[in-house]
Amino acid sequence: MIRFSLYKLVMLLFFIIAFYYIARWQIVLHNGNESHLQRFLHTCNVSEAYRNELEQLFHRVHDILDRHGVTHILCYGTLWGQIRMAKMLPWRKKAEFCVFNEELMAREEASFLRSFYSNNLKIYYIHSEGLYRIFAENPDVGPYVELIVFQRDDAQSMYKRVGWKRRMLPPHCDWTPSLDCFPIHLLEASLPRRKLGRYFYSVPMGGIELQKYHYTHNWWKDVRVLNC
Repeated sequence: MIRFSLYKLVMLLFFIIAFYYIARWQIVLHNGNESHLQRFLHTCNVSEAYRNELEQLFHRVHDILDRHGVTHILCYGTLWGQIRMAKMLPWRKKAEFCVFNEELMAREEASFLRSFYSNNLKIYYIHSEGLYRIFAENPDVGPYVELIVFQRDDAQSMYKRVGWKRRMLPPHCDWTPSLDCFPIHLLEASLPRRKLGRYFYSVPMGGIELQKYHYTHNWWKDVRVLNC
């Protein structure tokens, strides 16, 4: 008859529990790495046809804004594409223009919106974010363009984002980074035009200067999406 001391029983339980948790940890690590790889497997798998469709949609929006005399500049990821590659970044499914509230308010909104509808484009305004979203197909499956609206703040000599989500926050640029403020002098002179894909568009003064305000923590880095 085998006899177990209390000490041996405690040690046996300890090793069983330790083995169980080590095995569970290995499973979690394996599944986590697998899902991580799957998540980034197709980040650059935007087809050439999709990129061409986005480029054409972007230019159609540009033409409409030009006809209305609305100032619009490359910004955010689209400006990065122009700076880094002179074309749309290959992993992005949308493109952006920054536009300005004072000019939009001076125009008749219904006429402005009809210009898009008459060109077989759909447009709607997202009040919380302060931007227009424009697309030819469903934005869940096809490319889309965003018009991100900024408002001039002469007291701070800055432009800042609009949208009710931001109006509930302190209005000072130094206190509220989500306002995405940038100095008005970046738009005060005649704006240069730079090539993006097959077309030329207006960009802010100073080249990369705008990105220093919108990407304060990494504007100097060439940040790429994984698997690109």
